[in-house]
Amino acid sequence: MTSHGEASKDDNERENAERVRDLAERAGIPSGLALALILKYGNDPVVLDREAAKLKRDAYKSDR
Repeated sequence: MTSHGEASKDDNERENAERVRDLAERAGIPSGLALALILKYGNDPVVLDREAAKLKRDAYKSDR
């Protein structure tokens, strides 16, 4: 049987993984970049979407 602290940690890890997946899918970026953005900017979806769009735009420009 797990303690409350362990269950809470598992829930937090699951929520964090879900945030990374959601941002990666929503923004069309790799999950590693999504994780980096979340670590740098927090969980504000508006900020994350804006920064992800900047990354995609910069990547597109560098491919030209």
